[in-house]
Amino acid sequence: MDRSIATTTTTFLLCFAMAWPFVVVGQQDNDPPDMVAVGASFAHIGCNETVDKECEDDEKGGGPVEIPAFEIDRTEVTVARYAECVVAGACSAEGLTMPSDGREDQPELVWTCNWEVAGREHHPINCVSYEMAETYCKWAGKRLPTAAEWERAARGTDGRRYPWGNQDVTPKPQANLSDATLKRSDPGGWGLEQYDDGYATTAPVASFPAGVSPTGAMDMAGNVWEFTSDGDANRKEMRGGSWSYYPHALRVSDKAYAQNGRRNGDTGFRCAR
Repeated sequence: MDRSIATTTTTFLLCFAMAWPFVVVGQQDNDPPDMVAVGASFAHIGCNETVDKECEDDEKGGGPVEIPAFEIDRTEVTVARYAECVVAGACSAEGLTMPSDGREDQPELVWTCNWEVAGREHHPINCVSYEMAETYCKWAGKRLPTAAEWERAARGTDGRRYPWGNQDVTPKPQANLSDATLKRSDPGGWGLEQYDDGYATTAPVASFPAGVSPTGAMDMAGNVWEFTSDGDANRKEMRGGSWSYYPHALRVSDKAYAQNGRRNGDTGFRCAR
């Protein structure tokens, strides 16, 4: 790691730990449960064309799939939680303040990263690569969810379009997506005028209780795209949409892909076991 990066990161972590006493390993007394249990069942995986007319080709052919029992994080991993792993020496903070397309940095998008931004300790950690997400989950004694597990946790068993059901994402604030606040922001400049979730980029996790999934998982539509373990040596599958995308991408069965090494300001993760 570059010496200047190391010095900045160390100073940030020391100040962070002093200012935020919750940055300790383990659940806090006033925290809700860290994970939700998802029972073994058959669940509809893939686009449900009976309720969704926006199916992409890579979503079609959906149907019932048997999925064993598992647990999944109730929320996306936050900046505070990721900082615990950095303090423990297991995770790297290098690159967390600078997005990258996997080949070169993207300084024009530095405003999208949450690391070292005051007041965003409860926001999802973003600007992380797949490898960084995988490392964190292993450190926490967990793993990244499969795409089928993610989808099961997001929609239950009935093949719904969104975590909250089949009704459209607008106008009720059920999720954080590309909205009027983002459109008015500088930088930013794009978003839906008819929808305003109050955040230009990410929101603190669990800010939208109306969007909770049938299993009790939060923010499985919007906020940040989430890595799954599905993919190949070159790219990984992501789910959930994000603060920079429109409702089409927030559908439970929608898929996106990230090249290995890519760090986006609208991408984070949650873990499973």
